[in-house]
Amino acid sequence: MPQLRLALNQIDSTVGDLDGNTESILHWTRHSAEQGAHLVAFPEMVLTGYPVEDLALRSSFVEASRAALRSLAERLNAEGLGEVPVVVGYLDRSERARRYGQPAGSPQNAGAVLHRGTVALTFAKHHLPNYGVFDEFRYFVPGDTLPMVRVHGIDVALAICEDLWQDGGRVPASCSAGPGCCCRSTPRRTSGRRTTPGWTWCASGPRRRAAPLRTWP
Repeated sequence: MPQLRLALNQIDSTVGDLDGNTESILHWTRHSAEQGAHLVAFPEMVLTGYPVEDLALRSSFVEASRAALRSLAERLNAEGLGEVPVVVGYLDRSERARRYGQPAGSPQNAGAVLHRGTVALTFAKHHLPNYGVFDEFRYFVPGDTLPMVRVHGIDVALAICEDLWQDGGRVPASCSAGPGCCCRSTPRRTSGRRTTPGWTWCASGPRRRAAPLRTWP
C-alpha cells in the first residue's frame, strides 16, 4: 500500500519580511527532508506573512512576492531539496479579469507547489472571509481551480484555510484524457542507488469537464 510522509511546518513568519521568511522556509524544508518527508507544506501566505492588509494593494509588493517565490524554488533546487514538492503560501495577482468587476492583475491569496527549481503550479483561495479580524474580501479576488498532486502514488488535493470547511467546498476535481488534458507528470529519477519517484499534478477548474483523476505509471 502506498504511504506518504507529509511534513506540516507551522512556522511564524513576519509580514513584509520576504528574505527572512524565505530563510525560514529553506531551513524547515531541509529539516523535513532530513526526516524523510515526501511532501512539505507551509501555512497560508507564509512567504509574505499574514495578514498583509494594504500591502496587497501595492503592485510593487505583489511583484516582489512573485519574484521571491521563483527565487525560493531555485534556491531549494540549488541546495539539493528540489526533488521534494513544497507547498508555499504567497501573494499573487490574477492573470485575467474576475467576477465582481475586478480587473486582471488584482491581488490573490495564493499557494504554489515548488519542485525541481520551478513553480510547478499555482492556485488561489476561494472563500475570502469578511468577518471579525478578517477583511480578505476587500483585498483579494477568489480562485476557481482545485489543484491535485500525486506523490508516492497518493492523490492530494490542495486548499487554503477556509476553503476546507465552507458549505459546498471547492470545485469538483476534473481531468480529461483527451486534448487539453490538465494533467502533467514528471519522470522518475535514479541517482546511484537512490530512485526518486515522479509526481503528477492536475489543475482542474469549472471550465473543464469533470472526470476522475487518472492513474499514471
